Amino acid sequence: MRTKLFFCALLLGACTLSAQNITLSPEAGVSVVRRPPSGEDWRPAAKVGVAVDFNLTKHFGIESGLFYTFHHYQIDNGGIYSNDDATWMETVSRTRHFLQLPVLAKFNWQINKDTKVFFGVGPYVGLCVKTKVDGNQRLLKGSFPGPTEQYYDGFVYGEDEAGNSNLFLYDKDRKFDWGVTANVGVEIRNWYTKLQYDLSLGKENKRDVIGANYHTLTLSVGYKFHL
Repeated sequence: MRTKLFFCALLLGACTLSAQNITLSPEAGVSVVRRPPSGEDWRPAAKVGVAVDFNLTKHFGIESGLFYTFHHYQIDNGGIYSNDDATWMETVSRTRHFLQLPVLAKFNWQINKDTKVFFGVGPYVGLCVKTKVDGNQRLLKGSFPGPTEQYYDGFVYGEDEAGNSNLFLYDKDRKFDWGVTANVGVEIRNWYTKLQYDLSLGKENKRDVIGANYHTLTLSVGYKFHL
């Protein structure tokens, strides 16, 4: 993680020194997020932050910034678990809050005096600043044990008929995230709107593999201030 952050900082520093002009752009957008392994449908989210453009030439620059977003998904495991006291079905939902730092190569095309279109692509790194986990157990038989008996981080646990434990539903997630991002949009005077796609590739927990863990689509608007 430190190597990636150092590389991003070094690249941004070089861009700052060579940029013809720099713009600062507060922006806000609405998102939909899907986590493929859970089989979830797209769920609503939001993304807000500040973008920074380092315009190196008339048609090319580097876009970065700092953004806040969140991922919410539900794990409807469908398994039936049991221990000495009860048998139940399990549903778990997670909400994870992130700060993201993207670094994109950005290409601009002037359409007329006031309008241009742009396209950007590049990597991003992210840091999870908060995770909220909610478990919903549907009791089928018996009664759940007391708070000092067979609990894991406040949640009751057991095994299914094949001997598989439900502990993985409450595994602590990794804080670091990384992936690739791309956007396309139109700028009219200082206002712009863009459609952005984020693909999270980082491992969320120790059972994950590097791969497509989240898909995020965001439609946002922003305003550019020239520095």
